[in-house]
Amino acid sequence: MPKLFLHHPNQPSSDLCQSAYAILCNAHDASSSFLDTFRTIRTNRQAKGMPTDEEQDLLRAMLLFASAGLDSLAKQLVRDALPTVLEKSPGATKMFKTFVERRLKSGDGIDHRLLADVIGDQKPRTRLVELLIDELTSRSLQSTEELLRVGSYFDIPSNQITDDAGRLTEIFRARNQIAHEMDVDFTQLNRSRRPRANQMMTDYTNEIFGVANSFLSGVDSRLSV
Repeated sequence: MPKLFLHHPNQPSSDLCQSAYAILCNAHDASSSFLDTFRTIRTNRQAKGMPTDEEQDLLRAMLLFASAGLDSLAKQLVRDALPTVLEKSPGATKMFKTFVERRLKSGDGIDHRLLADVIGDQKPRTRLVELLIDELTSRSLQSTEELLRVGSYFDIPSNQITDDAGRLTEIFRARNQIAHEMDVDFTQLNRSRRPRANQMMTDYTNEIFGVANSFLSGVDSRLSV
């Protein structure tokens, strides 16, 4: 598959990142396939101007697969790499302690049931790490806030994941409109679908892959310490 996007995944050095890397490569190939098909159709019919709605569906699918790849990559890294990063990074350890403190609270007191569950486990710390992993992977990471929150548990600064959080939020908003509203513009009387231009959607997808690559590289670097 030709490399149609700027941010093709870099091979990580840590074995703990290899599954996430495979996810990202497959998402990259899928999105590239959608874009390649879009361009082939446009070339074959010598198209000019705004793409047809059917052609725009290929662009919509391209962005959806890229975003899903980012979501899956981050969750895989949480499962595979976070326990080790917690042992290596003081910043990650600090975040973990904050999580434990929050989870053990119940109103103004202590959640005695959770405390008993943890203390009664053969490996209390491992049990607490499992609780953190469950929490971080239980919701969609296809939002700027949630993605950066997960990054903070790896002690990755937000500006190392994205240098423009507002732009990333804009991209996720477009993704959500496509995934949850079928891209219907309900402000229009005829409820037509939102137009999606080729360059805009390609730029969006490029940025998603850039963020994914930064996230992967950030985790990989913390495992090599």
